[in-house]
Amino acid sequence: MRSIVLSFTCSLVCCLAVLVCRAQDALDAVAKAYQQASYENGEKFLKAGPYVRALFFNERRDEAIAVLEENIRLARKRQDGKYAAYLYGLRALNTFILGDSAQAARYIDSASVFAARTADRKIKGYVHYCRGWLLARAGREVDAVTTFVEGLRLLENTGAHTYQRSIYSELYAIYANWRATDLQTKYAYLNLGLAVKWKEPSALFDAHMRMGHLYETLTSETGNPSFADSAVRYYRSAIALFEDNPSTMGTSPTDLAHVAINLANLHLNNADTADRRQAEKYARKAIAIADQYGHTQFKAAGYGILSALARSSHQPENAKTYLLAALAAASQETAMNTETLPLIFRNLAELSEEQQEHTEALHYYKQYVAAAEDRFDAEKLELSARLEAQYERAKQQQALGQLRLESAQKEQQLKLMDARAAEQRQAIEVMKLNEENQRQQLAFANLQNQQKEQELAAVQREVALKSRISQTYIILFAVALFMMALLFYAYRQRSKTLTQQRHLHRLEMEQVQQQHEISNLTAMLSGQEQERSRLARDLHDGLGGLLSGTKIELSAVFSRVNDAAAREKVTRSLNQLDAAVNELRRVAHNLMPELLLKYGLTEAIREYCNRMSHGDLEVAAEIVSYTDSLDTNRQVVVYRIIQELVNNAMKHAEAKHILIQLAQADGTLYLTVEDDGKGFDVATLDGRKSAGIHNVQSRLDYLKGHLNLISEPGMGTTVEIEFPLAQPAKIIQASGS
Repeated sequence: MRSIVLSFTCSLVCCLAVLVCRAQDALDAVAKAYQQASYENGEKFLKAGPYVRALFFNERRDEAIAVLEENIRLARKRQDGKYAAYLYGLRALNTFILGDSAQAARYIDSASVFAARTADRKIKGYVHYCRGWLLARAGREVDAVTTFVEGLRLLENTGAHTYQRSIYSELYAIYANWRATDLQTKYAYLNLGLAVKWKEPSALFDAHMRMGHLYETLTSETGNPSFADSAVRYYRSAIALFEDNPSTMGTSPTDLAHVAINLANLHLNNADTADRRQAEKYARKAIAIADQYGHTQFKAAGYGILSALARSSHQPENAKTYLLAALAAASQETAMNTETLPLIFRNLAELSEEQQEHTEALHYYKQYVAAAEDRFDAEKLELSARLEAQYERAKQQQALGQLRLESAQKEQQLKLMDARAAEQRQAIEVMKLNEENQRQQLAFANLQNQQKEQELAAVQREVALKSRISQTYIILFAVALFMMALLFYAYRQRSKTLTQQRHLHRLEMEQVQQQHEISNLTAMLSGQEQERSRLARDLHDGLGGLLSGTKIELSAVFSRVNDAAAREKVTRSLNQLDAAVNELRRVAHNLMPELLLKYGLTEAIREYCNRMSHGDLEVAAEIVSYTDSLDTNRQVVVYRIIQELVNNAMKHAEAKHILIQLAQADGTLYLTVEDDGKGFDVATLDGRKSAGIHNVQSRLDYLKGHLNLISEPGMGTTVEIEFPLAQPAKIIQASGS
């Protein structure tokens, strides 16, 4: 027996190793698909969903959230809201799983807002699925059913079978909770039908798992052994599908543990030796998978089954060992204590009593009573929730009756409309008869017109003679009119020429004024930088030398001081001098960064980020395709802009992360500064315009650049700046020409 168990354990460990490796392969596959996709056609937004789910399954939650946030930020800028709606729905589900239901509700509201901005019914149906999923987990199952049904209506004829299966699974779970077996059976078979039609292994696994659960439920309700055989068949098919296709399974391996536990329970109920061996096999399989992925509820259930098998085989020590292992696992899973702990404590008490360990048995009986009381309280809460759900279902049935009544009324209205359509057809026939009469009257009128035309021809011949005389006068009048028009045209052309000359003169004056403004700005900025440089040198050479000399003298005094209190004061003074020297260096560096003048803007920005970062703040820089093509003055202006924006974020935003992005493309330089601070309402900025933004704008005027400010309360702030690489004077000359 031990050799069989050892062999099974070794094979199970190998199987788990293969599952882990193939799970990593699956993650690599979806990661590669995500990286190769493009934002231009929107494919990358949709590939982000499978990639994020794979990261969550592999316990890489921080990476998953970062990918989601980046894609949401880009999707929000799209005119079509379907990508943002899809990503916000996924964000809501993940946030709820992480335990923040309030934030999940806000995310699903955002998904609904963006879903209203698209005509894509598939995305609308997906958002309804996400909202129903959240409602079901919040205990509002009636509202969840209504939302799911509306989602199925939107998904009809869209080919979104994945979302349809998900809704079928949720409705199955709700009706299973309500013990509505007929509706539970309906959605289980609908789910299976879709899975068989599309032949996706993960969908087939889920469908067979639910069919097994359905027949297991029917077995417990009716006691029919044929239902138990069907449950075993579907569960085994689910396990075979998972093990044959591990790399294509989007399902968590813990679902495999769930199926294994259910199969073990079904085999445990039979007295046959082969069934008991099968029960032990699947229980150990569930324990190994649950231990691998940290799902202790299945681990506790597996040890409970092994304990029952050992007890029936008259191995009380093994049974007790398994029960203690189940107790250790159950104690880590608070959500299942009310159901599992009483059973474990009762079995431990019975085993201790059988082994004549009465003190230990009494201890376990007391634990059993306490756990049973907790379970009783939980069942009372569950009963009240179930009664409330039944009340809601009754209200829903009343609403359904009202809908049926309205449907009957609409059918009557349709019949009335059919009758009116028949009347309209009769009216059309009458109109056709009238049209025929009018056609005959028109033919008679044509005959009369022919007679009148003959009379008119005679009159025209008389008029022709008079017409030739009139033409002579008309020609003379036309010549005179043409001469007048020619003179007027010459006058207009002269006026246009004068107007254009005045316009060109005004443009030249504006060009001179712009050049003058640029010269003033250049002189002002140059003066500021020269003054900063002078102050930096004075501070460094003058005050820095004084502080260094003072430190040297104090250091010399320190060695001659014997009094401990005096030495402590001298030490504190030396530390303060060190801090003053460091502060002096920082101020001098901010006034005129020598690194910028020596090595260029790229190294200056990176050094500035490293210098500004500390324990509570991370300042990072991303520089793409920048070739240091700016002259020194413009590099200093860009550096000052970055300093101003980072200082604003540190002072006002309470940010934890600040990202500086500098990119060059097609003769334009793009600068973006983002933070994750508290943000603000951009609409109120004009009323309280800060000096920092004013300074940035004045420097941008020199660079001929544009500023775009994006911020919302609680969502951080993004400042986007772009300006041409060409010098401002060249830009003015180009625009003037």
